[in-house]
Amino acid sequence: MTRRPRSSHPSRGLLPLRVATLAIAISGTLAAPTHAQNEPQFSTWAKVEGSEDAKKYFEQLKKGEFDAGAKAFLERVALPQLAAEGNRRQIERVRRRMRDTLLNEKTAEASALGQAGKVAADWLVAQARNPQADAAVRVNAMLLVGELRGKDGRPWNGAVEPLADAMSDPKLPTGVRVAAAAGLARHVDSAKAAGAPDPALSQAALKPLLGVITAPASATDAAAADWLVARALDMLPAVEAKASPETAAALMGILADAGRPVDVRVRAAAALGAAATPDSRVDAGDAIAKIRTLAAEALKADLVAAAERSLTARLSGQPIAPAMQPGFPGGVGEFGAAPGTTAVDDPMEPLVVRRDAWRLGKLATAVATPDGAAGLAALLDDAAATRAKTVAATLRESATALDESPDTAAVKEVLAAIERLAQAAAPARPGAPKPAAAAPGGAAAPPANDPFGTGN
Repeated sequence: MTRRPRSSHPSRGLLPLRVATLAIAISGTLAAPTHAQNEPQFSTWAKVEGSEDAKKYFEQLKKGEFDAGAKAFLERVALPQLAAEGNRRQIERVRRRMRDTLLNEKTAEASALGQAGKVAADWLVAQARNPQADAAVRVNAMLLVGELRGKDGRPWNGAVEPLADAMSDPKLPTGVRVAAAAGLARHVDSAKAAGAPDPALSQAALKPLLGVITAPASATDAAAADWLVARALDMLPAVEAKASPETAAALMGILADAGRPVDVRVRAAAALGAAATPDSRVDAGDAIAKIRTLAAEALKADLVAAAERSLTARLSGQPIAPAMQPGFPGGVGEFGAAPGTTAVDDPMEPLVVRRDAWRLGKLATAVATPDGAAGLAALLDDAAATRAKTVAATLRESATALDESPDTAAVKEVLAAIERLAQAAAPARPGAPKPAAAAPGGAAAPPANDPFGTGN
């Protein structure tokens, strides 16, 4: 396979960007409310921060004091600034400044910080769940809940339950649920960084995450629902390190569901490979076969999409810019390659190919980690595990090949290698052709165009 210099841009497997950025878009760009209900006392946050009440509040927290006056300042003066019209154009900066001053773990004494955090979280969650509140206020309130930190500098433990509940609540607007997911992900990432299970996180978040994963498909906003499922799948292994049979069955159901987006199925495979144990009662061999099939189907779908785009361009008379093999001089003509170059009929966008690389890498790790110590292969007997590790190695090598050569030719070669895995796993048929003759030196000759030279 032709190799190209590795790009500096990392591979990413992403659902539609509009969903991932929905909370941020809502938080800063919605029109102002048409009513003046609960008008904030100050017109901007800067005026609040410079007030005598604010200075008194800050000094109290430093001393470890949190009284009724401090509570009233938070609920009636400071936090309502999320709805102040004067802050709307810079709401993200204002929201972060509010957290850094009102609930700063570096300057507040521990007990006062905990009390202030509880009051703030209760008020913010109530606003996020208030159907009468402006959408921007609701989203920013939930974002601020996710940004609260404890005295140790880690995400505040008291926020886990309201964040998880909001993420899993289908009655809430999508923007609020996305904001809750972003906050809960901070807690999950913190638990991962600590390198130890967090029982409190598991107790509060597991049931809501499973609720997201097993929820029926949305008929109104499928893209948003898929994004939430994908986030829940990413977080699940940190919340349930050893999958129960019920969890494993749910993950297998998503992996096998051809109606689901490819990236959601890939994340389900990754979660299954990370959390499945012998007690999960997973048919590991069947799961690996489904993973191998998914890898091939995803590549085929992208090749078909590229061919359809090229056909549409030809029929409409648009120019096609075919991919060029490196090392050949000359430019590209309007409908074909310049003399002395090799054109690919159906060019693929490099980012699409790198997404395929990300998918294959995730699927490889689901089958077996690079060191072979974990993954679905670890649930098999020795002979089956060896075959499974061959699948993982091919998927991993294929991911590297696509990342280094993000073009159509590389995708076709990788697809051929993965399809040979399926052929090798299929039971022998009467009258099937014999394996390729051994090459000189005793090694079996690899099939033509084998990118890895292994025949596996």
